[in-house]
Amino acid sequence: MGLGHVGVAELDATAVSHGAFLHYIVQIKTTLMKTLFSLLTACALSSALFAQTSLTTAVDFTVTDLDGNAHTLSEYLDADKYVCIDFFAYWCGPCAAHAPYFTEVYHMYGCNAGDVIFLSMEYEGTTEQTHDFEVANAGENPAPAISGQDGGGLQVHGDYAIQAYPTFILIDPEWNIVEQDIWPMDVSILDGVLQSYGLQQMECSTSDVVLHEDVAIAAYPVPADHSLNVAAPAGAELVLFDMVGREALAIKAASDRTVLNVSELAEGSYLLRSTFEGHVMTQKVAIRH
Repeated sequence: MGLGHVGVAELDATAVSHGAFLHYIVQIKTTLMKTLFSLLTACALSSALFAQTSLTTAVDFTVTDLDGNAHTLSEYLDADKYVCIDFFAYWCGPCAAHAPYFTEVYHMYGCNAGDVIFLSMEYEGTTEQTHDFEVANAGENPAPAISGQDGGGLQVHGDYAIQAYPTFILIDPEWNIVEQDIWPMDVSILDGVLQSYGLQQMECSTSDVVLHEDVAIAAYPVPADHSLNVAAPAGAELVLFDMVGREALAIKAASDRTVLNVSELAEGSYLLRSTFEGHVMTQKVAIRH
């Protein structure tokens, strides 16, 4: 048979082969669509199950913040206040990135003197770890922060079944968790959520913020290479931590000027904590060789 001609038998075989090929393609497409649907469903379920509290009614708690102040949820709700809580962990990167947003909105709504109370509830860190996180990430005059180990935060995380960090929730005066997961979250989004419940912005007064001049520290140069000079009271306990809370260096200041040898430390950002007569001050420093 010459070129360009196809016999009946060959045509039938070609048709069958073509039909089988199309059927195979349809099967692949169907399988891919089912797989994609399953993945999207799993992601949605995962978000619903793990990225928020599953509760709709608040659980009462009493916790103690880093400054020693007690906070009882029922007292705030009985006073007709809304309560906005940032559930975070000191080792959590996204928590660090969102901490300044929470502080800014805290200032926009009166620094807990208005209709909404802001609390930062840490998961499992000590007082020192939570304090260092706040200094490094939250900005000036942040909302009251509660450590997980020492302030009662761990119990609250458990009571609210928090599974992902950060998680931001809003509780109304009737004990309803009206926002189980404010996410994504930035200043404009959180502000919009609060305004949707009729909450009003007000000026933040910082007159009650107490600074302890006796424990003020200064560290230079920043970044440091081989030596870090620290101006702190004689007798102050000086501890240098990396950004995940691991102690890198510790020394007691013998005078009001101490030189720390940092030549063997890895490059990066650190927190220098000075503790003196029960007061704590932390400064962020950097080491570059």
